[in-house]
Amino acid sequence: MLDNYKQQSLAIELIKRKARITTIQKATGLSVKWLRQAFREYHGYSARSGNDKQSIEALTRTNRQYKEVTLFAVCYQASEMINHDGHIQNIIQAFDVYKMLCPSSRLDFADAVMVSKDLKDQKIQLTNCPNCGAVVLIGARESYPEKCTVCRRVMS
Repeated sequence: MLDNYKQQSLAIELIKRKARITTIQKATGLSVKWLRQAFREYHGYSARSGNDKQSIEALTRTNRQYKEVTLFAVCYQASEMINHDGHIQNIIQAFDVYKMLCPSSRLDFADAVMVSKDLKDQKIQLTNCPNCGAVVLIGARESYPEKCTVCRRVMS
């Protein structure tokens, strides 16, 4: 009974953040039907359908988006270092901190899940600029040279 309560509590936390139903289902094991109904009751409209979102390159198309994704990645990495509660809990915590720091951002929870997955899979990485020390997201923009957004130094 307590396991079911924990699963439902986690599902509600993810529903609050408008996570995709497939993400919630993977994290909780609850039925898609129950999750869709809970989402509709909580938000007053149905959850979006379809596959997970775009690529990291599409998320970082503009400099503003690139900086927003970099900030979320920093929040996620910090959450991972501090907490050992599990991957989805770290995403929740990092997303909440990120939204406090950048409330007007269009980065949503599905994007945050994708960024955290790419960080874990080492498709993207955070590093510091050797010139100014700013955090730089590496591997997010294949069609652009890796460049510090603060001092404009090309990363090698």
